[in-house]
Amino acid sequence: MNSILDTVGRDLRYAFRMLRKSPGFTLTAIVTLGLAIAINTAVFSIVDAVLLRPLPYPEPERLTLMQTITTSPAGAWERTSQNGRAWITVRDHLTTADRAVFSTWVSGVNVVAGSHVTHADQQRVGAGFFRVLGVQPAVGREFNAEEDQRGGPPAVLLGHTFWRSALGADPSIVGKPIMLRGETHTVVGIMPDGTQTGVRADLWTPLRAGTDGEGEGENYEVLLRRLPGVEPQQLDAEIARLGPQINQLIPHDDPDVQLTYNTVPLQRGLTETLRRPLTMLWGAVGVVLLIACVNLAGLLLARSSRRSREIATRIALGSGRAAVVRQLLVESAVLALLGGIAGLLTSMLVLDALETLATDAMDLWQPIALDRRATGVAAILALVSTALFGLTPALQAARVNVRGGLDGSGARTVAGSASRRTRNLIIVTQVALGVVLLAAAGLLLRTFTHLRGLEPGFNGEHVYAATVSLQDARYRTSAQVNAFAETALLRLRQSPGVESAAISLGLPYERLLNIGFRHLDGPQASAQQGRITNATYITPQYFTALRIPLRAGRAFDERDTAASPGVAVVNETMMREYFEGQTPVGRRIRFAGMDREIVGVVGDVQVKPSFGDRGPLAAAPLAYIPLTQASDAMLRQVHVWFGTSIVVRAQAAPEGIAPLMRAAVDSADPMLPFAEVRSMADVQAQAMALPRLMMVLLLALAGAAVALAAVGIHGLISSSVTERTREMGIRMALGATTGRAIATVAAPGVLLAAAGVVTGAIVSRSATTLIQSFVWGVSPNDPVTYVAVAVLFVAVAAVASLLPALRILRLDPATTLRAE
Repeated sequence: MNSILDTVGRDLRYAFRMLRKSPGFTLTAIVTLGLAIAINTAVFSIVDAVLLRPLPYPEPERLTLMQTITTSPAGAWERTSQNGRAWITVRDHLTTADRAVFSTWVSGVNVVAGSHVTHADQQRVGAGFFRVLGVQPAVGREFNAEEDQRGGPPAVLLGHTFWRSALGADPSIVGKPIMLRGETHTVVGIMPDGTQTGVRADLWTPLRAGTDGEGEGENYEVLLRRLPGVEPQQLDAEIARLGPQINQLIPHDDPDVQLTYNTVPLQRGLTETLRRPLTMLWGAVGVVLLIACVNLAGLLLARSSRRSREIATRIALGSGRAAVVRQLLVESAVLALLGGIAGLLTSMLVLDALETLATDAMDLWQPIALDRRATGVAAILALVSTALFGLTPALQAARVNVRGGLDGSGARTVAGSASRRTRNLIIVTQVALGVVLLAAAGLLLRTFTHLRGLEPGFNGEHVYAATVSLQDARYRTSAQVNAFAETALLRLRQSPGVESAAISLGLPYERLLNIGFRHLDGPQASAQQGRITNATYITPQYFTALRIPLRAGRAFDERDTAASPGVAVVNETMMREYFEGQTPVGRRIRFAGMDREIVGVVGDVQVKPSFGDRGPLAAAPLAYIPLTQASDAMLRQVHVWFGTSIVVRAQAAPEGIAPLMRAAVDSADPMLPFAEVRSMADVQAQAMALPRLMMVLLLALAGAAVALAAVGIHGLISSSVTERTREMGIRMALGATTGRAIATVAAPGVLLAAAGVVTGAIVSRSATTLIQSFVWGVSPNDPVTYVAVAVLFVAVAAVASLLPALRILRLDPATTLRAE
C-alpha cells in the first residue's frame, strides 16, 4: 500500500513540476476545460431543476397526469388538458388512484386586507389537490368539497411568501376574512415556505370544475396519485377502460378521429413544452465538452512531440512504457482536476446569468442552484475528460522511438505519420462539431432576428400599458365594466401629455382569447362549419392609441352601444383565411354570443397564436368587438383567464406614466390595484423570452466551439513549426522565400478547417431537424447561414494558422543548419 502511495505521490509531484514548466500550455488547458465544464454544469443545473430532479413531493414517482391521445389520418398527438366531462368521469369511477383537478392558468386577482390593496397571482385548484400532491398546509387546512362546489363558501389558501410580504406574516389571519376579487374570502390555510405547483402563484382558490363554461373546453388538468401497490400499467388500464364512457360524453363528428386515454408522469406532463429545447441544449453543451476534450487531446499530442527526448530518456533509463502512460495520465488527471475547479468557480457566474434568462422564459418549481448534484456532475465530467483527452496522447507518446528520441530527431520519433494523422483528425472533428453548433446557433439567431423584425402592425413608441384584474364581484356585468372604463379613460384623456387612451383584453405580442364563430351569409355559410379565431374586446380609441391602420370600412365609435346592432372588426389575416381574400365588410357572423356585422378591416398585429402551427409570434386571425357589446357571461368567463389592459399613448417621460395611470384607476375604483406598467418594448421582450434564451445559449456554445477550434488549429500549426524548423531552414537556404515557407506551414490548418467545414455542413443538414420546430421565418437549410458559418470558420482557421507560422520570420537558415 505504501509503495502505491509513494508511486502516486511521485507521479503527482512530477506532473505539477512539468505543468509549471509549461505555463502557457497549462493555462490554455485549464481555461479550455474549465470553460467547457462551467457551461455544462450551469446548463445541467437548469435541466436538473426542470426535467431530472425529483419533484419536491412525497413519493413523486406515483404522481401522474391523465393524458389524451388523439389519432387521425394526419397523425397522432398527445395533450394532458381535459374537459369537465373527462374529470367528472374519472372523479366518480376511478378506483386505482387518488385524484384531483387543477388549472395551470394563472391570473391576476385583487386582494384587499385591511387598508392594504395589492395584486396577486392566483391559481385555481380542486379540493384535495394538495393532499394528492402530498403537501399539507403549514397552518390551517386546504379546501373541502363544499368550498369546491359552485356557490360554495368563498375560501383562499395563501402562499407563504405572499403571506409574509402582503399580510405581515400574521399567523392569526387563518379563519379571518380578506377581500379577494371583490368578495369576502375566508383564509383557510397558509402553505409551507417554498411550496411549488409548476406555476408562479401567490395564492390558491377553489377551481369548482364543471361541465359547462370553461369545462366545455380542455381547460383542466387531472392529477392522479397511484394508490399503494398499484402499478402504472394497472392505472393506465383502468383509465383506458373509462375511455369509451368519456367519449360518449364528448361527441365529435369525424369518425376518423379516435380519442384514447392513459397517464404520463407529472414531471413530464408539466414540462412537455420545455423538454425538447432543454434536451437539445444539454446535448449542445455535451458537444462543447467533447470539442474541448478533442482540443486538449490535440494539445497533448503536440506537447508529447516536444517531449520526445524526455520520454525516450526515461524509457532508456529503465522506466517502462506502462509507467510513462501512467505518468502522462496523471498529468491529464491533474489538468482535469484544475479544470474542474475552475469550471465550478466559473459556473457560479454563468449560472447567475442563465437563471435570469431561464426565469424569464419558463416557470420553475425548483430553484436553480449549484448543489451537490451539479457538483457531482462537474466531478464526473472532469474524470470522463481525463479518459477522453488523456488516453490517446499518452499511448501515442509511449510508442516513442527511443533511438530517434535520444539522437534528437524530434517529432519524427513519436509515432511519425500516425501521430500527425491523429492530430489532423482531431482538427477536422472539432471544426465539424463546431460547424454543427454554429449552424444551429445561426439558424436560431436568424429566427430571433426574424421575430424581432416582424412588422408589429402598430406604432408602439411612447405606448404604455397597465394590467388590472376585472375578475371581481364589483365587475360582474357589462354595465359595471363599461362604467369603470368610461371613468378611467376620461381621467386619462384629460391628463397632461396623454394623446389617447383605450382598454383592451390583452395586448399585441400576448396570447389572446380564442373563440369560435360561424358565417351567417356568403359562400362559406352553406358549409355550416365552425371556425376559430383570436378575439379581444376594445374601446373606440384602441386603434388610434396603437396606430393600427384601418384598411377598409370603419372603426368602432360612440354609435356601437349595448343597445345597437352587434358589430365586429377583423384583421387582414382573418380576411385572407376565412373570407378568401374578399373584403368582409358588410358580411355577418355569429360571434361572441351574438350576430354581428363586420364593419371594418384593420392591419395585422403580432400575437402569440393560440391555435395552428404559426410559431412563437405571428399575424394570426383576430377579431375585435366593442367592450360595450361584450355580454355579462362572456366578461365573467374571460376575466377568469385574462387581465384587462389600459393602453396609453403619451408624450410624458416613462417614469411619469405610472402615477397618471394610477390616478386614473383610483378615480374609477381606488380599491383596484394593477400589476405593473410596461412599455410595448417590454411586452415584446417578454413574449420572446424563450427564443432569446435558446439563441443566447446556443450562440455562447457556438462561440466557445469556434474559440476551441481556433486554439486547436493554432496548437497544430505551432507544433508543426517546431517540428519542421530544420525542413524550413533547408528550404530557405536553397532559395525558398519567407512567404512561401509561411504559406507551406499555415496551409494545413486552413485545409483541415475546410475539410471540417464540409463534414460539419453535411452533418448539420441532418442535425437541424432537431431544431426545426424552433426555426421560423428561415429555412433549416438556409444558405446564408451555412455560407456565413463556412466563411467564419475558414477565416478563424486562417488567422489561427498564420499567427504561429509567422515565427518563421525569426528563422535564420544558417543557424538552423549549424544546429543540425
